[in-house]
Amino acid sequence: MIKSYNIVLSHEDWSLFTERYPKTELRVLMKNRVSSLGQENIIAEVYTSDLLTLNNLINWIKENKRICKVKILERINTKNEVRALLLVTAKLEGGISEILINNGAFYVSENIYEGLENWFIVIDDKTFKEALAKLKEVTYTLKYRELENNLLSARNSLTSKEKEIIYKAYKLGYFNWPKEIDLEDLANQLGISKTATLQTLRRAMNKLVKTYVKENNL
Repeated sequence: MIKSYNIVLSHEDWSLFTERYPKTELRVLMKNRVSSLGQENIIAEVYTSDLLTLNNLINWIKENKRICKVKILERINTKNEVRALLLVTAKLEGGISEILINNGAFYVSENIYEGLENWFIVIDDKTFKEALAKLKEVTYTLKYRELENNLLSARNSLTSKEKEIIYKAYKLGYFNWPKEIDLEDLANQLGISKTATLQTLRRAMNKLVKTYVKENNL
């Protein structure tokens, strides 16, 4: 049976650098991974308290033997934090993702903070047992739990009507501050009642927020 799991682990990797900081000062979200020819290309979002922490993290990542390349695609400095988008190329061999991929994981997401790697995966429960045995051989600490709600679900996908209405609301400036169009005018544009417009918008926004929370492991 296909199930969703959360695995929390630590092992010999650059992720151990994050144990020097609380989650509020440093966390890394590995957003997307593409594997090819023994390597994986990863898009990572980094949230740090200051630029020095970001630079120290990048230097630490570069020193790891599995890392082939690290590039800063974008950096945003705000009053309270520094956010950066990194492109990372790493060798698959010796990594946690290699074990998960080789054991048939359909979905893999990772959030790193305080020296721990939080993995969220979708996998057949039979092959998960095999993956778990291999993970225990290469980790310092390892905990896991089955998630009640599947990480992959069509329930969180917008319907065609929800897509139409939320896109129209966005294009007409309904979400701007101040609003460029109010609910009544938006409903008139759509040819439906104010109540139907508001209900559909709330359903769509609820789905989008759920998807964001899951994808970012919040």
